[in-house]
Amino acid sequence: MSKNNRHNALGKGLHSLLPSRPATNPSAPLSGEPREGNVALVPLSQIEANPNQPRREFEPVAMLELTQSIERDGVIQPIIVRRTGHQQYQIIAGERRWRAAKAANLKELPAILRTADDQKVLELAIIENIQREDLNPIDLAIAFHRMTVELELSHDEIGARTGKDRATVTNTIRLLQLPKELQDLVQAGKLSPGHARALLKLADEATQREVADKCVREGWSVRQIESYTKDRKSGDKPKTEKEEILQDPNVKAAASNMEQKLGTKVRIVERTPNKGLIEIEYYSTDDLDRIYTLIVESA
Repeated sequence: MSKNNRHNALGKGLHSLLPSRPATNPSAPLSGEPREGNVALVPLSQIEANPNQPRREFEPVAMLELTQSIERDGVIQPIIVRRTGHQQYQIIAGERRWRAAKAANLKELPAILRTADDQKVLELAIIENIQREDLNPIDLAIAFHRMTVELELSHDEIGARTGKDRATVTNTIRLLQLPKELQDLVQAGKLSPGHARALLKLADEATQREVADKCVREGWSVRQIESYTKDRKSGDKPKTEKEEILQDPNVKAAASNMEQKLGTKVRIVERTPNKGLIEIEYYSTDDLDRIYTLIVESA
């Protein structure tokens, strides 16, 4: 899937569910009671979070950065709300901005009023969160699963609405088959989705926990999990990758910087003092296209 097609697919989902309406300039919102489709300044005390918000974790550093941005520049993009009572509103999209505005001690927040039932609110909230790059894999898996159960959508239909391919939807939902404590490791970023999928190939939860512990403590790669699995089946001792035992701190720092830039697991293997290879993990064709674009455009 090309970059343009992917972006079109992602943009299409939320906008198709929230058709554009005449609205005031967001930089000059109205005060008082919001009207359908218009931007108004709404007291934070009148706004509540969506209890069915698909996003469970809000990364503290990113939230601090957003709070500081709001303290400096205000809230540039209005949140979207629906009416739940007289001067009472529930967030459809924009909970991060609402939380950051509260942390910045704002009294009012620009908001756009929309009419939406519970099912539409759930769909909008899920799609908004899925389109965020920093949504952790487990929250994404829960969001996809809710779309299958509560919205009764097939994996193909979910893919069409979110700009993901069917295989990505299916493989992401499979992460929920892991024991809860291993899901927590994935959610905390201590295990990558690639590690998690490799763990799912192990026969039982006890073995999954054992190998996950080695991954966290010893920094195992996905390849090492796969090798361990094969070795257990053949009765051999598990192999280790000698290049991962000792690694120059500068090389580790370089890999970490690339991971932050590319948003995925990066591994540098030193073959000799002057030669080696770089391994970059991707989890779908869309993910490969995203990484390719980042590398090519920054070249």
